[in-house]
Amino acid sequence: MTPPDGGRGPEVAFGDSASVLKRFSTEPLTASVWRRSLPTDFVEAAATWRHGPAFRRVVPVDDRRPALAIQSILESDGEAMPVAIARDLAQLLALHAVLVPDVARRLRVERIVDDGCRRFHADHVGSRMLCTYAGPGTECLPASAVDARRPADGSNDHVLDPDAVWRCEPGWVLLMRGTTGSGPAQFHRSPPRDATGPRLLVAIDA
Repeated sequence: MTPPDGGRGPEVAFGDSASVLKRFSTEPLTASVWRRSLPTDFVEAAATWRHGPAFRRVVPVDDRRPALAIQSILESDGEAMPVAIARDLAQLLALHAVLVPDVARRLRVERIVDDGCRRFHADHVGSRMLCTYAGPGTECLPASAVDARRPADGSNDHVLDPDAVWRCEPGWVLLMRGTTGSGPAQFHRSPPRDATGPRLLVAIDA
């Protein structure tokens, strides 16, 4: 499940700085991946906050009001969100506004206690930014490993090469194309449930 080493595969760009995400808008990629490392204080905060009941909050956000979107999540989940996580949400929203400007945005924060969606699929969005804060990351397939012409029938019959799957690590920022975007969509799925606890996931849709 290890993604390709080096700067780029044929369909996905990988890099160790946020600049790799800029390639998403200039090249015909299915996704760009920033392999970022989270600081120790963030890892500790996320490890604590991941434990608890499932929740899922989705709020609209525009370039003028990211703080209000984050505040809405803070006030609605009934728990005290760690300061480090709130700060990172603001930074991801600011980054997304630069990378994908002039669009309507939705911020989603989830604590996932089950297997999520285990079928490989492409999202019905223009693009989606994903980051797993704790637990296993999103699993992806290269476009060459999927028959995109087959209907989404709830099975994995459209997967041509299941051994080609690779998985994001916690902290990595995955910016991927959806089915309504310009270019090939990124097929992906949720990882299996982790015995060490729930998964913390952040998504920004455009």
